[in-house]
Amino acid sequence: KRQKAPVPAPAQALAMTESRVSYVGGSSGLWASFGLLGSSSVFFAGWTWSRRKEWVDIMLDYCHHKRAQYPTHTLDRVAARVLRMLKI
Repeated sequence: KRQKAPVPAPAQALAMTESRVSYVGGSSGLWASFGLLGSSSVFFAGWTWSRRKEWVDIMLDYCHHKRAQYPTHTLDRVAARVLRMLKI
């Protein structure tokens, strides 16, 4: 004869269902990520828009620094000497 599986008592069945984590939905983390990305983008845009001239100055300084950081090309040095000799 086959034995039947024991039927859990109601308290045990309730404990088994409470131990499971309910699935909220796959997109809840996605919407939280979109919310964080959107709010930080709006904050950054507002912060930079009001300080546009300052950002232009910073960018120009950065570009000049990057350009001046490396030695000039040989032809640039020759042209600068020729221009100095011609006093142009």
